[in-house]
Amino acid sequence: MTNKNILKILVIMIAVLSLFAVSCRKSGGGGGDPTPVNPTINAGGLLIISTNGATNINSINLSFANANGTLTEVSSEETTLQTLTTDNFIIENGTLKVSNFDFKNMPAGKSNAVTLTFKLTPSSATPITKDTETATIYIGKMQTNISVDTFKKSKFDVTDKNGNTKENQDNINGGDITSEPHENIFFQNSQFAVGTDDTTKFFLTNTQNGKAGNKLSVAEFTTILSNSIYKNTDIQTYNNNGGFEITSATNKDAPRIATWTIKFKPSVFYNEHSILLNMSADDNAADVGGWVD
Repeated sequence: MTNKNILKILVIMIAVLSLFAVSCRKSGGGGGDPTPVNPTINAGGLLIISTNGATNINSINLSFANANGTLTEVSSEETTLQTLTTDNFIIENGTLKVSNFDFKNMPAGKSNAVTLTFKLTPSSATPITKDTETATIYIGKMQTNISVDTFKKSKFDVTDKNGNTKENQDNINGGDITSEPHENIFFQNSQFAVGTDDTTKFFLTNTQNGKAGNKLSVAEFTTILSNSIYKNTDIQTYNNNGGFEITSATNKDAPRIATWTIKFKPSVFYNEHSILLNMSADDNAADVGGWVD
């Protein structure tokens, strides 16, 4: 075989191999460039800041699919958050939180949107379809506790056993309720007091010593207190008329005391508050009656 014939055969073989390689690429064989995938960001939840604006209470989920993300820009239409920068965000272990930022002037009791821009890089050898993406998170600050002066403005609607109703009273007089017996009972709104160690706890004590055998209905006072809260414009302003739940509990070890717990909505922005009603001005009095379900 001449050198010329050998050269022709080599040219033909190279051409065949080239066609085979093209065919493999078109059919997906031969390991050509992988198809790019879409990167995604999952940022869920609400960042909650303490009432004083100084403490970040929680963190929220932040994760990426098919990519790694680096925070490059922060923006918000909320005026008090426009000085937030990337330096104020900590991303670790799939979570995000904020730090070293004073939120005291941020509006409380609402969700404030913040847009985060991330630079994306592939998390594997597979390319991605874009190199930037944004995610909107929400930051909210809890409301301060209701003040004792607000509770001192409470007005009470009461109905006696004969169906006679008195509205907007400053007090709850035993003679104006249906619970029996109810001697020596007089709760005055101006006597509301706040706890020394817990400012979400309020106390209202009978101005008298009660009497043995007294039985005050927890259900009746739940209605009285619930209506009072609804009518208190300062409290309704406190949680933007978002509503509340009120539940009661008696104390078998101290039957003269009953507790009402108030949960404002949305609960993420508000602390629970409680009201404790004591049937006797004198805690040393032996028998002053008790609360009944």
